Amino acid sequence: MPKLKNFLFHLLIIFLIAGFLLAIRFKPITQTFELDYDEGLNLIKTLLYSQGFSLYTQIWNDQPPLFTVLLSQWFTLFGESVFAARFLVMLFSALLLWCFFQIIRRDLGILPALVATLLLFTSWLYIRLSISVMIGIPSLSLAMLSIYFLTLYKERFHNSFIILSGGLLALSLQTKLFTIILLPLILFSILNFNLKAIQQKKLWFNPFVLWLGTLSVIYIIIGLSYQQFSNFDQLLQSHLNQPIEKELVNFNNINYLPRMMSQDYDYIFLALIGILAIFLKKRREGLFPLTWLGTSLLFILNHKPIWYHHYPLLAIPICWLAGYGVALLLDLLSKNFKSANIKKLIFPSLAVVLFIVLVVATPANPKGRPPNKLEAMQLVLKYKDSTHWVFTDRPIYAFYAGLRVPPEIAVMSYKRLHSRDLTSKELLAVLQKYRPEQIVLARWTGQIKSDSQLIAYINKNYSKTYTDEKGITEHYILSALKM
Repeated sequence: MPKLKNFLFHLLIIFLIAGFLLAIRFKPITQTFELDYDEGLNLIKTLLYSQGFSLYTQIWNDQPPLFTVLLSQWFTLFGESVFAARFLVMLFSALLLWCFFQIIRRDLGILPALVATLLLFTSWLYIRLSISVMIGIPSLSLAMLSIYFLTLYKERFHNSFIILSGGLLALSLQTKLFTIILLPLILFSILNFNLKAIQQKKLWFNPFVLWLGTLSVIYIIIGLSYQQFSNFDQLLQSHLNQPIEKELVNFNNINYLPRMMSQDYDYIFLALIGILAIFLKKRREGLFPLTWLGTSLLFILNHKPIWYHHYPLLAIPICWLAGYGVALLLDLLSKNFKSANIKKLIFPSLAVVLFIVLVVATPANPKGRPPNKLEAMQLVLKYKDSTHWVFTDRPIYAFYAGLRVPPEIAVMSYKRLHSRDLTSKELLAVLQKYRPEQIVLARWTGQIKSDSQLIAYINKNYSKTYTDEKGITEHYILSALKM
């Protein structure tokens, strides 16, 4: 019973964090049409999967399957809505923050852990990513839970902890593959601990093998269950065949990286103090976030293009290292405050003030891509009853209407189009195969209309019902519907 009560208490904390996120960003969560284009891609994949279409063999998908499957089950429980999907990501974010706090608390104490967690919460675009239907935060959340169970294992030597840790990182990798950068860090950490424990004669088995074996088995089982490996080219081709576009800042890593990190220069300063503290105090545990930061920097410098949703890979270790800086500063300050009562009051008070200032200073950043006018959405809804398929480069329109898009083009992303994985010829074939009753162009309009055969087919078989002033958003209906 005490263990159950403890588990329920921590579960309540996670829900309270998610509730707090909802409270401070209620308007963006409930009213923003689309926080990021990836929201529409993830939502429509889930809608199609829920209706019986299989990933990879029918639904084109360049990401691991776990989030789509989990979100589908979530929709079964709470209904298919953007809000429900965003709340699920908020829960993942709350879990990440809880794990982050617990890991640092066990090493540095409550106050450094609290400050580090507040810094992470208010780091550049973390809140926005926490309320967007994107897969980065869920993947990092599972990775942090894996690291948390690893810290528990090093304290208690329970086999279940090492198994849970390996299994959770497998789930993280099956959500988004970018957490693979943590694999060598964790393996080295286990190996280092393993050698010490064997020398002290505390181990009767090899946790290194058990952790890696658990990860491999679970990762392979999930991959086989969703035909992931039979269509592995979908996961690789669009990512590896990106043409370099030097005019875009995202491809200029050395320029874009400082731009991202400049948002949190104050946190970086505190992290530098933390790095100094790690070496001065000889805190070996601090080498993990330090190595994480170095690995992430190498990854981002060599990955093209880089996007803002890669930034948490840097923010987490920066704020973790900042926790060591806070611990050092508190240690120096405490020597000047002899009264225990003063220390008990002043430090928590400073943390509360810091939290309020950071939350107020952190903008909502609902810089999604809402339509300037709702005419296109209203037209999609107007013809909903006579529509089976919607051809669109922005599938959020179809999701809001509860309509399907051809599964071959569920993901019409920048990477897919620019890697030539999806060509105009293939788009024309989709139109001819499905004869969708509606077409909504709202993202790649110019690129799609630049193909003479494709636009000739559209003009011949469809009637344009709407175009905005900039000619970016256009709506068409099958000519037969107008008769």
